[in-house]
Amino acid sequence: MEVKVNSPKPWLRELEVELEPELLKAEVARTLDEYLPRAELPGFRKGHVPRAVFERRMGDSLEQSAMQELVERTAAEVLARQGLRPAAEPEVPELELRPDKSIRFKIVIEVIPEFELGEYKGIAVDRREPSGFDEEFERRLRQLQERCATYRSVPGPAVPGQFVVADWRMFDGDKEVGKPRTNLMLELGDEQNFKEVNEGLAGVTAGTERSVEVGFPDDYADKELAGRRLALRFEVREVKEKQVPPVDEDLALALGFDSLDELRKEMNEGILADRARLIASDMKNQLFEQVLKLHEFEPPDSWVKYNYERLCREFEEPKDDETKARVTAIAARRARFDIVAARIAEAEGIGVSDEEVEDAVRALAEGMKRPVEELASVKDSQVLRSRLLNDKVMEFLLENAHIRGTLLGADGRPVSSGETPSEPAGSAREKIT
Repeated sequence: MEVKVNSPKPWLRELEVELEPELLKAEVARTLDEYLPRAELPGFRKGHVPRAVFERRMGDSLEQSAMQELVERTAAEVLARQGLRPAAEPEVPELELRPDKSIRFKIVIEVIPEFELGEYKGIAVDRREPSGFDEEFERRLRQLQERCATYRSVPGPAVPGQFVVADWRMFDGDKEVGKPRTNLMLELGDEQNFKEVNEGLAGVTAGTERSVEVGFPDDYADKELAGRRLALRFEVREVKEKQVPPVDEDLALALGFDSLDELRKEMNEGILADRARLIASDMKNQLFEQVLKLHEFEPPDSWVKYNYERLCREFEEPKDDETKARVTAIAARRARFDIVAARIAEAEGIGVSDEEVEDAVRALAEGMKRPVEELASVKDSQVLRSRLLNDKVMEFLLENAHIRGTLLGADGRPVSSGETPSEPAGSAREKIT
């Protein structure tokens, strides 16, 4: 057997293999020995077909079967001897049986590129605390007030900030378009409304009717309406005014708290915990970038393609060439990190247990509100195990990072230098913008 190895790319190997005729002859004999005990041919009992007769009648198919088995077994042996780290399943794009019964075939396989692990422990990252704590507190407090808001009818005429409750229908000339809507409540002056609607409904009172012409943009989500100019006819039922409760003990009780102090305390702790997770996520993004800087190599095409497809599922498949190129570059970076993370996991003995996979599947099922049994394929998926492994490697990198700046735990309190905030966010992610 002769083997020639070519490396057209750091992650690609092409192995040209030649097998002597004697190897095929021996494989045909072995295949014949395997088939004969159960062979059936007209005129012979099962298992009693003479060897010469069976070989004469089935020679071509025997040879093809033997050659296929020989090539598959030899390919596996050749790859094992080469000590390659496969990145994908091997392919045999060329296979030739020569007149002298020697065999020539080519194995093409993507491999994990060779690289040295850099110093991944002690990577310096900055702890950057988000600003605007007071603003965030006030924003969340306003949301709680809005949740408890009530609406009371007012005589009108309607002014911006008030709400118009109306039935409405759309017309193109005299022809009605779409389905009528009832009890639609619009906030007058809301920027999400069409400008014509805000202007047309200004000053209405309960029991009145208004017709407003609206031009729908060409890129409007409802394709039936996009680019059309239609008349919207409103029958006003009520004009309402929102009443937002003040921040007091009654608001706290309405939200299920024993006191206003308890409400403020829980809000404070929630914001601090969220900020700690944001800080940890930011540090992981820094680690992601530093790990890539330490390990420069070209990842295998199949790994880039896999990450590209994941990005398309997470966001939206790009339409133009410029966006495709940008998404491909992000996919290549993710693929490179995946490969480095696997090597770090191997070096540090980091693994994912079956129990951890089961816990992740249960959490996923709860989030999707689906039975765990429906996610059996996810449980058996190598994709989930790989994601969990990446997460554990990122946690390891964060635990061993040199963190500059004062750290906060999930409770918002400082922790000693060298520790990490508890409950850090998920693994580093890149966004398509």
